[in-house]
Amino acid sequence: MRELDIPVETAGDGDAVEMARIWIAHEGLHVSLLLGMWEDARDTEVDERHAWGELLADTVHHIANGLAQSHDWDKEQTAAQITRAFLQCIELPDGTITGGYVED
Repeated sequence: MRELDIPVETAGDGDAVEMARIWIAHEGLHVSLLLGMWEDARDTEVDERHAWGELLADTVHHIANGLAQSHDWDKEQTAAQITRAFLQCIELPDGTITGGYVED
């Protein structure tokens, strides 16, 4: 199995937290998420749903930036295309999503 490197910028931060892992295996997408991170944090009034939206948006910008560097694609056009695909796919029935919430 190919695993990605942990970003060097996280080194030395004892509070660093991995939020998501995503694999393509056995012809399907498999996801592991750390849910409740923001809601469970002390002294915050963060809406977990908004925080995940922000995380997804930031991820799109990282993807667009990486594809601009690796494929010389325009960052703004790439982010817009990813966003259009997301909005189209989010409307599809989620009947193919399986699995469940696992407590620590």
